Amino acid sequence: MSQTSEIPSNVHSRNEDSFSRSSVNANSPRSHSRGISAAPARSEIPAVSVRNASKSFPRSDLPPVEAIVDVSIDIDLGEFVVIVGPSGCGKSTLLNIIAGLAEPDIGSVSLQGDDNAERIGRVAYMHQIDLLLPWRNVLSNATLGLEIAGIPRADADAKATELAQRFGIAEFLNAYPATLSGGMRQRVALLRAVLPDRNVLLLDEPFKALDAITRAELQRWLSDVLDRTNRATVMVTHDVEEALMLGDRVLVMSPRPGRILLELDVDLPRPRPRDVVREPNFVELKWQLLSALSGESVR
Repeated sequence: MSQTSEIPSNVHSRNEDSFSRSSVNANSPRSHSRGISAAPARSEIPAVSVRNASKSFPRSDLPPVEAIVDVSIDIDLGEFVVIVGPSGCGKSTLLNIIAGLAEPDIGSVSLQGDDNAERIGRVAYMHQIDLLLPWRNVLSNATLGLEIAGIPRADADAKATELAQRFGIAEFLNAYPATLSGGMRQRVALLRAVLPDRNVLLLDEPFKALDAITRAELQRWLSDVLDRTNRATVMVTHDVEEALMLGDRVLVMSPRPGRILLELDVDLPRPRPRDVVREPNFVELKWQLLSALSGESVR
């Protein structure tokens, strides 16, 4: 690997103190969503803090598979962090650990400073597969999380119906999953994930199986919804352009066992139109990510 003497100011190698850099203010939702690209200081108590987490999975007659090693990240309220990396590098494992579906072998996870917090039920999680229940219509699928949380049915239905307009599924509320296209099913799953008032939202390649047009529409809707909230959002994707369209910060993971190789601040004002992909700043950021993913030094 070639040596470099200069690293762009928005790139943070994990050889430095990665938690001293600036990011989004936890007290204001998406604080640079109105075209302000400078980022205020980090919150003292992040919404999510992962410290030195390692996780391996046992195999019979073979050594354990090391999924992630010594991963540390902080994510503030109002911040959208995107994780990219090669297949099998532990991205989904990291999301499962944050969600409480798995525990690290070593290290810790805290929600808003509480190392002992029960994470299951406090984190909204959208998987790659929509996981819609076939016997429920769109409205009752979308309100499932609210129902589990004990929200009265009338209130849950009203909240879902209001957001359904923005997601473009208002006319399908009485339809059943089997009658919906893949794009419509993903919209319903996304609506179900964002409806509960959870401070942390996890998205595991939510748009992976969609065509380019539907993917762009859902990216826009997701960004619009999150601009109106103050959530800590973590998304996994293989799409570098998607990472830059949505993220405030992008983390690059190494091949397995996964480590955080690089942090990249996305200093692009919001809202981000589709033609931002032609802007020199966007092209430069994309090059930095692709270089990191291919194992080249970032100049």
